[in-house]
Amino acid sequence: MNYNNKNNNLDTYTKDSNDYDSKSYKSSKNYDFYEFKEYINNKFPYNSMRPQQITFMENIYNCIVNNRKNELDNALKSKNSKNNEDGSNGNNKTSNLKIHKNLVVEAPTGVGKTLSYLIPSLYFAERGNRIIILTETIDQQERILEDLNSLKHNLKVSFMMGKGNFFCKSKGDKANRLYCQLNRHCRYRPNRKPICECGTKKEELRLSDDYVRYYCPICACEYQKVKIDCLDADIVIMNNSIYYYLKEEIDKKKRTNIVIVDEAHKLEGSIRNSATITINPKMALGRLRYMAYNYAPLRIRKAIDRYGYGDEGASDKQFWEIIENYVHTFGKDKDFKQFLVHNGEKITSFGMKEDVAILGTLLEGYYEISDIQKKIKKFEENVELDRKDFKFKIENNALVPLELQFVTEKRINDMPLSDFIDDVMGLRNVNSNYVIYRNENKVLCEPVLVSSILKNLYDGASVIHCSATLGDLNIHAMKTGMDKTTNLVLDSPFSKERRKIIALSDGVDMKFKSRDDNITNRKNSNENLYKLVKACDGNTLILFKSFGDLNSAYNYFLMKGYKNNIHCYQQGMDGKEAKKLKSDFEKYGGLLLATGRFAEGVDIPGEALTAVIIDSLPFPVPTPLLNKEQSLIENKLRRRVPNAHWRAFLMTSFHIMSRTVVQMIGRLIRTEDDYGVVIIQDRRFSEWVGKEMVSRKYLKNGFMTLTKKDAIEFIPEFMNKYR
Repeated sequence: MNYNNKNNNLDTYTKDSNDYDSKSYKSSKNYDFYEFKEYINNKFPYNSMRPQQITFMENIYNCIVNNRKNELDNALKSKNSKNNEDGSNGNNKTSNLKIHKNLVVEAPTGVGKTLSYLIPSLYFAERGNRIIILTETIDQQERILEDLNSLKHNLKVSFMMGKGNFFCKSKGDKANRLYCQLNRHCRYRPNRKPICECGTKKEELRLSDDYVRYYCPICACEYQKVKIDCLDADIVIMNNSIYYYLKEEIDKKKRTNIVIVDEAHKLEGSIRNSATITINPKMALGRLRYMAYNYAPLRIRKAIDRYGYGDEGASDKQFWEIIENYVHTFGKDKDFKQFLVHNGEKITSFGMKEDVAILGTLLEGYYEISDIQKKIKKFEENVELDRKDFKFKIENNALVPLELQFVTEKRINDMPLSDFIDDVMGLRNVNSNYVIYRNENKVLCEPVLVSSILKNLYDGASVIHCSATLGDLNIHAMKTGMDKTTNLVLDSPFSKERRKIIALSDGVDMKFKSRDDNITNRKNSNENLYKLVKACDGNTLILFKSFGDLNSAYNYFLMKGYKNNIHCYQQGMDGKEAKKLKSDFEKYGGLLLATGRFAEGVDIPGEALTAVIIDSLPFPVPTPLLNKEQSLIENKLRRRVPNAHWRAFLMTSFHIMSRTVVQMIGRLIRTEDDYGVVIIQDRRFSEWVGKEMVSRKYLKNGFMTLTKKDAIEFIPEFMNKYR
């Protein structure tokens, strides 16, 4: 791309608006396209930029400038409208830029997308814009911070992690969102006192004329310090969930003008998870029992210990009967919580023994929450429920302060009882956009569409989404509340010839059928996988839809006497265990069996991975959430387009499956020297799914269809070209 070419849209705009726009536009933010080009040339840390990076940065510039133009146009229209009402002449001249204020970018691995949005971020932040950069993982957030610091700037950057990553001075353990919110008298948070208990004169925190607080730079907890830093920061780095919880709070002093979302394919799911209300009585009842045991006098604990306290010990019924007998001896039919008082430091009692008042209050909480648990068990599982059925209520207002005191004394991280009560209260705000259903022993209340939630969070800012895999960019934009967008698909810098996607025309149709058919399909699939792995003759990753399929294939490979290492991703593995599994596979090679969830984010370059086999297309299991989303979209489309049901399916189940497949395919080529094959053995891909994915731009470079026999002959020939 030639940097000397003029940006005609921008030139037209500034030249055609001499009476208002040009002067106001340049003086208010001092944007200049040619200055921007010079800026990114000077800031870029390497000798040359890829053409994709130049395109990416120029599109960011145009979208942000266009958003500013729209703001000024609206101000001008408002001003002219007022002048016209006064009888004066107004000049309503505006330009017609085709570039939208929001940008969606699909940038394949190797493009260098992080630098492509960080350098424009610095340019606009230096001109007074407030920027939030979102990405899901702490590892990526730390890399962004490191890259920002390497670019040398004088801006204030804040890195906001989740509360669980901070130490709470008040309770001497990991910080907890609800604990911090409820513990209003915490000495380590900003308050009205200008002098700290340590004798230090506090710093002023002024959010408005009516809101002034003071904080001690020595005593304030780390979480509060970071949150205060965010108020003044020019660039804030955080994850999606923190953005949901804290955006409004950290914007009180300084409005966010630009939101950049890396790993944008994760945004919808993250915001939905954050906004989901989970009613799980089992966790709350477990905390009540633990508290009751610890607050009980010694003789009551001994009575409980006769049964045994653990899972094999006293049942809930036996446990609470012992507590009930004790408290009713001293206060039958009394409202125990009325006897509890808070003296400013500790909960005590007045007019009743302290342990009796506390145990009686916990017993009353047990009755209330047990009733909710019984109601939940009556609901049919995984069926959408009517909101009228949810009239849950917790009237015991002493439970939260009791748990607050308990976790302080015991230095416990979580607060399941307070979380439960908070979620029950949150049901009052549920609207028609939510779907409610029972899943196992809990109730989930999930937002169906998160676009409206995200629109409120964006609050008029320019929004840039980027990811290596987004699939249909228009669907992504619609589902993440971006309205009209400029869509940009960048080419991969790596050779397309070094990777082949193969669809087996005589593979197995892995669609769920009868039990007997599924057993036969699984057997045939395992035979295919074994022959394909032998043909690949290199380090191979096989991705399954379920752990049941994975275990079946593992046993089949053992039965066939597979001689190389077999590494298995196991259900329940945490992040550290998954990283070790990946590291072992990279070090020792062989075969790695995993589910699609594990594949996301896996980066294994070079000959450590030369083949990826997709066993079954990962169509999502129909859930009340998915069914409700598809129904809402279908009803919205029915009046405007034919085949509304099919279109709704494409925008929901098909979209989820396609994006997951693209993520799986993306595991293979991570550097310029990588090579290999991706094989999709599910026959549905060769029959119709692959063509639909190509036509809808999920697959940019197509695929080849081969029989199993031809594939087994082709794969070794292809591999030997680069091996």
